[in-house]
Amino acid sequence: MKRKFKRNMEIFGLALILIGIFAIVIGILILASSKSAKVESGGVIFIGPFPIIFGTSERIIYITLIVALLIMLLYLFLILFSWR
Repeated sequence: MKRKFKRNMEIFGLALILIGIFAIVIGILILASSKSAKVESGGVIFIGPFPIIFGTSERIIYITLIVALLIMLLYLFLILFSWR
């Protein structure tokens, strides 16, 4: 049972990485195709359980804060179910 769970988590991790790469490529293509674009960026760096959030505007900071909270909840959910 644990082997199957571990294998599923490996596939889930790989899927998240591929989705992230796909989102970056799509974003670059959309930005390159638009004539006038207002570029805003932001990010989250996790050091242990603590997120460091940064962004170029207040709107992006709120979006990255929500994403950080979702990632933290997903992490907590996965940790709790891996211990059972």
